[in-house]
Amino acid sequence: MMESTMYSTMNVELVSACSALGCLEGNKYQKEPDCLETLKDLIRFLRREDETCDIRRQLGNAQILQNDLLYITKQYNKDTELFETCIRLLVNLTQSPEICFQKVPEDKMFRNYFLEVLSHLQSYKEAFADEELMGLLARKLKKLLDLEWESRREDHTLLMERILLLVRNILHVPADPGYEKRTDDDASVHDQVLWALNMSGMDKLILYIASSEAEQQWCMHAVEIISLMFREQTPEQVAKAGEARLASERQKDEQELEMIRQQELAEKRAKVMATSARHSRFGGTFCVKNMKSISDRDIIYHAAIQNSNNITFDNKKEPKKKPKNRMPMKDTSITRRSTLSIRLFLKEFCILFIENCYNPLMHAVKDHIMHQRAQENDDSFYLWAMRFFMEFNRLHRFRVDIVSETFSVQSFFYVQTQIIKYLDMMTTDKKEAPAWSKRMHLGLKAYGELVASVDAMARSGDPKIRESARVIQSNIFYVIEYREVFLTLLKKYNEVYCTRSYLKDLIETTHTFIKMLERYCKGKNTIMVQKKKRKQKQRRRRPTAQRQQHAEQPGEADEELNALWDNITSDLSAMFQGREDIPENAVPFDAASELPVEEQRADAMVRIQRSLRTGQPGDSIALLRAAREVWPENDIFGAVDIGPEDEFMALREIHFTNLNAAPPPPVDEANDVNEEEFEDEEDELLEAERREDRTEEEFNLKVFINKFSHPEVIRCYVQLLKDYRSNSALTNHCIVKMLHRVSWDCDKTALLFQISLFRIFQKIVNDPIASTTSMKETVKFSKFIVGKFFEMAASNPKMYMELLFWKDARDLFEISEGYGAVMEKKSKKSSVEWREEEQHELAQLYEEHNETVEGDKDVVDHIMEHIIDDSRTRRQIITQLQRQGIIDSAADLKRKKGAKRVTIWREDHEFELRNLFEQHKGSDDILGNIMNGMTEKRSKAKVMDKLLGLGLVQDRKELYKKRGGGKGGKAEKKRRGRRGNSDDDDDDDDDGGGLENDRNFIDDMDEEDEFEGFLAQHKRDSQDASAYDSKTESESSDASEDEASSEEDEAGGTEEGASVNSLIKKLQEKGLTEQILWVQSGLRSTADDREKDKDEQAIPIVPLSEENGDAMDNKLFQRMLKTVGISAPNGHEETFWRIPGHLDPEQLREMADSIEPQEGVAESAAERKKKSNPRYKALKEMARQRRQEKKTSKDRGRRKERRREDVPVTEVISQVMDEERLPMETERGEESDSDDGGATRERVSPRSGQRRSRVKRALQSDSSDNESTVEPSPSDSPVTNETQPPGTSQPAAKRSRLLLSSDDDSDREGDTPRTRATQGQSQAPTDSQTNPSLPTTDLAMDSDSQDSDDDMPLHRVARRRIVESDSDED
Repeated sequence: MMESTMYSTMNVELVSACSALGCLEGNKYQKEPDCLETLKDLIRFLRREDETCDIRRQLGNAQILQNDLLYITKQYNKDTELFETCIRLLVNLTQSPEICFQKVPEDKMFRNYFLEVLSHLQSYKEAFADEELMGLLARKLKKLLDLEWESRREDHTLLMERILLLVRNILHVPADPGYEKRTDDDASVHDQVLWALNMSGMDKLILYIASSEAEQQWCMHAVEIISLMFREQTPEQVAKAGEARLASERQKDEQELEMIRQQELAEKRAKVMATSARHSRFGGTFCVKNMKSISDRDIIYHAAIQNSNNITFDNKKEPKKKPKNRMPMKDTSITRRSTLSIRLFLKEFCILFIENCYNPLMHAVKDHIMHQRAQENDDSFYLWAMRFFMEFNRLHRFRVDIVSETFSVQSFFYVQTQIIKYLDMMTTDKKEAPAWSKRMHLGLKAYGELVASVDAMARSGDPKIRESARVIQSNIFYVIEYREVFLTLLKKYNEVYCTRSYLKDLIETTHTFIKMLERYCKGKNTIMVQKKKRKQKQRRRRPTAQRQQHAEQPGEADEELNALWDNITSDLSAMFQGREDIPENAVPFDAASELPVEEQRADAMVRIQRSLRTGQPGDSIALLRAAREVWPENDIFGAVDIGPEDEFMALREIHFTNLNAAPPPPVDEANDVNEEEFEDEEDELLEAERREDRTEEEFNLKVFINKFSHPEVIRCYVQLLKDYRSNSALTNHCIVKMLHRVSWDCDKTALLFQISLFRIFQKIVNDPIASTTSMKETVKFSKFIVGKFFEMAASNPKMYMELLFWKDARDLFEISEGYGAVMEKKSKKSSVEWREEEQHELAQLYEEHNETVEGDKDVVDHIMEHIIDDSRTRRQIITQLQRQGIIDSAADLKRKKGAKRVTIWREDHEFELRNLFEQHKGSDDILGNIMNGMTEKRSKAKVMDKLLGLGLVQDRKELYKKRGGGKGGKAEKKRRGRRGNSDDDDDDDDDGGGLENDRNFIDDMDEEDEFEGFLAQHKRDSQDASAYDSKTESESSDASEDEASSEEDEAGGTEEGASVNSLIKKLQEKGLTEQILWVQSGLRSTADDREKDKDEQAIPIVPLSEENGDAMDNKLFQRMLKTVGISAPNGHEETFWRIPGHLDPEQLREMADSIEPQEGVAESAAERKKKSNPRYKALKEMARQRRQEKKTSKDRGRRKERRREDVPVTEVISQVMDEERLPMETERGEESDSDDGGATRERVSPRSGQRRSRVKRALQSDSSDNESTVEPSPSDSPVTNETQPPGTSQPAAKRSRLLLSSDDDSDREGDTPRTRATQGQSQAPTDSQTNPSLPTTDLAMDSDSQDSDDDMPLHRVARRRIVESDSDED
């Protein structure tokens, strides 16, 4: 009937499968013919079970394992396939419920399923306590182990693994003390299974697997089985099993029993004294006099009491319940003392294991863990084995050699790193925190056993063992992590995740470590240990603009370079003299690189300089010598037979030369690092970092103990002291000893003034066990602390309130010295005396620089730069400003991040905008003047939109910057100049007709205004980019000169305050006298031309020689030009400096006289020596090439950006007409000035970056300042004018004077303008014939040399020019 009820709840298919296995007849099990297939069906059922494990639960309820499977295994073991299938099914049924449910479920229903499966496993474990079954498994395993490695098949290996897994699963099933009801010295189910293993010989096979090198693949199974065998045992119980009890031990046990009996008697006496001898049969209700209730009447108390002080109303009150997630973690481990026979068997097993198997097994297990051949978290078994067997060895017969595998400094390191890893994971992985806490507890036990074993070695009678212990102690005491691991664990203790047993082991291990440390320090004068070097706070990185500004200050740059050079000078000298080694792996040239050889040579020079400036002199010497072998020409890297002194000077010159090298990219932006190389170098980098952050100091034991006087540490000890009744005598001693160290040794008694600790002291004193020997120490210490408290409370009544709070060192200082003493101490320490004159100076500097705005600097930065006492810090200055009442707080001195652009237009802003518009509406640049006059900074687009919204302007074109001074003045002249400068000519002839028609074509177009607006809009949009480009070009133009001296001269004063004479003198000292005379002659020539032609157009200064070009790139020379009034290039549209068009001839002559070179000033000797050096010339040429490459790449990028925009057709047509008009007008001007019209004409080539539509024709001058005619050749010009009809007169065009690098003042002084013109006309043919390689100007127009454009329509010419320009740019 019971069987039918049981099967009624099972699945029908599962019932049929169980019935098809067989049946038991007496002691013989009769299997069915389909038994094997039925076993396989059950395996399939288990494979497809759901998340509730219904199949497993149903098979457990049916007791299939006890009634069928075990009998099949024992009686049909010779049937190999049936036996292996049955073992496979047994392994599946006995696996842990945590694996079946993935984790311990929290849901109530699934939790019941979990407990049901667990109960079935406990019944399975009881069934496996069968010697016959264990003997059968042992014989099968021994037979497989006897096979040679070559003879083993895959099925043999699988069967071995399944047998080991089956034994592991059975031992892993936890005990059920409530069901077993076994006491100590009694055989539990687990003991019965262990006895079956012993009788079957399975334990010997486990030992063989652990000791054999051939079976190391099963090492993890072996160590797990061994750990499960001793899961309920302690090393102390196993080590002392079977030993004769000494008289002292028996006496100690008797004392413990007597103490317990006295404790019980004391409790009985206290209970009797608490109640009256006379029993009161009337409980009664009492009225308490002089104690009012909530009303005016006396209080009524419903209990019989002896004393009014015992009245309490808290009897029926329930304490506040803690939330589930804040409940302390409970310890689920079970420790019991097995029967003597089991303990003796386990002791014999331990002796054999540590003598024969411990070292090889632990080596194999750690190898599997380190190489990740084990399962996740299998290192917990390694830590358990280390702790258990090392403690057993220490308690039984202490021998170091048999546990040497884990007895080293490396073991300390491994265990300490594992503890920290588990601690971090417990903090971060909240869901798995209990599991990580258990692993951390295992690591703590292993670390504590290592410390205890070293302490036992230090107290050994063998001097060799003591010496070995001293070496290990010196290593673990030296490293800071080994010393402070206990301090870290105590501060991080959390009762929610850690058990009380963990805290007990932590405090006991800490006590052992400190005792060992005290003995080690005793008798030693100095002990050097490692400490962490406190990392200095990194200074705030300056913004980019401020870094650039700092880099542009030559004085500071020179100081930094000099300091760097002084630092590496000694190393360079030592390497040149052979006292230090020079690296040999320098490679300056990469043949596989795509970079050209010239660029690699420049990069090699930059790498040499970078090595010098980063403090790597050896690399710089190796690179210099390797580069000299690769590029020996021109002695750029020095001559082949260069001496050490010359090589030293060459490196110095490279160090101080500005090569315009881009700074190396930041480390975080270098994403092309090879990952494999990074992994290989990771350990080295960590080791280097560890060396850099560590230093040595003399060890002070008192300072080390003082670190434990932390409120979190004291709280842990107080928390464990609450369980003083359940604690062992050793645990209570460790707690009281640490509290005594803090209060007496560290003199921090007030740290223990806490109400929770005082309550524990009260309980201990009032407890009957206070009179016992084990509690005398605790009672004495509690009285000492309480007495100290009342002594201090007599002078400080606030101490009673201090009882409510945990205190730190700052609170202790205030308690002893008075409240507020910490702040007074800080103020005294930070206060610095300021004399009266210093205070006056500070106030004066604040008034001077209060309104100064310079980059990101604030007032304090300027004060620190100008204050006399430069040792003053920023904090001191701010504090003194506050004390003097100059500022209210430090918030008034916050650095300005820049002017914020407001977005809201208030009424006063609109009123200001209207006034500014009325004030500047007649100016050339209305919008620019308005922007400069506005108090609130806004963008141009916002201002233009607001002007349109207010109705002040009707079109954006009205706000564009005008090209000239008035409607009919310069703007019209510039427009005429842009059209070919032929509007002034009224003569009509055959040659001018085409040009007039073209001009009329543009004049008649309706898009002319839009064309002008486009130009203005384009200029406005590209204003920022132009300013940046011009700044970049000017900054990069210093590479051809000596950077240090040039920038140092520039730092001498501002542009407005610099004297022209001083600039001329400095330029003459640099050897630029000829260039000054060249500019002076150009100014005078331009003045003569303007007297004759009345031309007001700006004249570009074009340097055609290398010397003049270098001078124009020199910042000092540019300052001189700007000081005298010569205009700098305006954005990317202009390339050359220009003589302004508004200057009259008299002003130009005055300007030329102002730059007259001074007499008696010659080029300095240092400058001549430097220029004569070929290396200097090569460096200068390389710098110029790099600067030109940068400029070319930027121009190409800007052209591509502009090409994306829609360019109006009118601009293209205007450019084409200018190109066609310019050669014809040049011919007319030349024929009118020359006697020989058939002279050979030279071609004028254009230069990139020129704005061709606004440039007039340009004339060249020869070496004698004479004018020569330069006309395009017939093959290059789109309009052929080689032969002119006789009698045709050409109109005289205006002439724009061009300053050339070949101008000379040698023949200028005695010539008049007319004489020079005459000489130029007579010499023009000769010059053009004798000088065929005449330099070409940079301002002439492009000419089409492919096809003639005469017969082509104008729009087709424009389209073809656009295609050609695009192809050239690409």
